[in-house]
Amino acid sequence: MSISHITAHHLSASFDAEAQLSLRDNELAGGESSEELLGQLKKSFLGRLKRQHGSFVADESQSVLRNNLRLLERGELGFIALTQQWMQTLLAQVKEHDIELDVHFLFFLDTLSERQQVFYLFGVHQSQSLAINDSLEVTHSYSIDTGPSLFGVKVDLGEWAQKEDSSYITMVHPRGNPKLMRAFERVTGFVQKVDKKEATEAFLQGVESFAKTLPEEKAREVRAQIVSHCIAQDGQDRPVSIPGLSKELNGIDVEQFARQMSNYQPKGQEEIMVDKRSLQRYVRFSGRDKDLVISFSTSHLHHRVDYDEQTDSLTIRGVPKALREQLRRYLKSEA
Repeated sequence: MSISHITAHHLSASFDAEAQLSLRDNELAGGESSEELLGQLKKSFLGRLKRQHGSFVADESQSVLRNNLRLLERGELGFIALTQQWMQTLLAQVKEHDIELDVHFLFFLDTLSERQQVFYLFGVHQSQSLAINDSLEVTHSYSIDTGPSLFGVKVDLGEWAQKEDSSYITMVHPRGNPKLMRAFERVTGFVQKVDKKEATEAFLQGVESFAKTLPEEKAREVRAQIVSHCIAQDGQDRPVSIPGLSKELNGIDVEQFARQMSNYQPKGQEEIMVDKRSLQRYVRFSGRDKDLVISFSTSHLHHRVDYDEQTDSLTIRGVPKALREQLRRYLKSEA
């Protein structure tokens, strides 16, 4: 990572207290700590299953962030001014809609290369705990919560510059605060463009259609390779390119694969953002009912596991060793 700009601001408001906005007038020092912090925030952010992908709203007057990022790129607006204006816009929303919050907002500009810059905006809460200081006294300590309370936006400025109709924004909404969620979306100017679940289900239908043309063992291998590639792309918040994926698959007819997949994708579309949950369901069957939990890989169906729809029953061959030993001990104790 190469952080070119970083700063932080704080906004708090409650029903019995007026909104308080604290703004920095300069940037935070860069260096190892800043890079470590961004790394932790990115890891948590990109690990969220409910990430949404989209773009800026078409009406430029509805997005201060969109306009100011353009000015920043042209050198007509400073980074601190951009972040302060965004905070003032959020403050207006907080006052108008009586929103309760106590959030620190961290802004990063990550310059990965000459052509690739990524803008990050994270809303974070601080958790309080106790610690022993250098004088061996108990004191209060604060840490940034990178858990479920984290929310934010990632804007790939390079992708936006090259393809304005692409999904260059990734958003994780605030949780447990509907008013803040709507306000955050408004002041960001975000519009969701991708139904990842629907796109992934269509994609997997194409995968199954192609798998049926292969010998059984090869089909299992190809499915595993596809899922592994897709999960790796999702972990980096990148779309899956059908041409790129086809080159990763060993021992298949690449042209046939591309033709088969094109039947399940919108015309002219060669990239999709995948839904990780749909991928996980594709490779595993699982279910829970009171005290019974069952989970197994889809590759075991019709091999080690059979399902009889008429009797609604599963037949398992080759019980896992640990389970088999437990069953033997239990049955022996009953005898």
